[in-house]
Amino acid sequence: MKSTNLVAGFYDCFMGLLDLLLGINKWRARLWSEVEGPRILDAGAGTGLNIPYYRPGWLVVVLDRSELFLKRARIRAEKVDIDMEFIIGDVKELPFDDRTFDSVVATFLLCQLDNPLQALAEIYRVLKPGGRLLLLEHVRSKKHWGRFMDYLSGPVYRLFGDNIAGDPVILAKKCGFTYMKTENFLLDVIKFIKIKKDEIQ
Repeated sequence: MKSTNLVAGFYDCFMGLLDLLLGINKWRARLWSEVEGPRILDAGAGTGLNIPYYRPGWLVVVLDRSELFLKRARIRAEKVDIDMEFIIGDVKELPFDDRTFDSVVATFLLCQLDNPLQALAEIYRVLKPGGRLLLLEHVRSKKHWGRFMDYLSGPVYRLFGDNIAGDPVILAKKCGFTYMKTENFLLDVIKFIKIKKDEIQ
């Protein structure tokens, strides 16, 4: 779904339904258990559904291109005692210096972008050497139904702005990332992807 004011009113309800059906919050908890601080970028943070998984001692930059989404995230942030900075911005043009963050996290973000390769290049730029990119994404299946996803991808993207047949690992390699580890959450369609930037630059 596109992060626009049009869908902001339904986003939390929709994600709440998905959690009931699929247990997405357990996946979020698994992802955030791998995050290393202290300086972290939550890219495309939406309404702040990741905020309950932030840990004391971190400084988290909460970034989204929707002001209304960030407004809801600020309300959610009032319930925890974590240092946060809220920034309106586009992950494809990150307003940060090179080598700023120890970790970057993105949950169901790259599938929404018209140019995920550009976003990954920006994330690579702002990560410190040895920094981690942690993704929770739905991706193209390697099994026989992958071709069916290819067939549906165009119509689904035109309707919902959601690319259901992407492959972040291939794109990350093009940007210079080397270490990749994936863990299936739902078949091989929704995955936890851990990517590391080389320590020597």
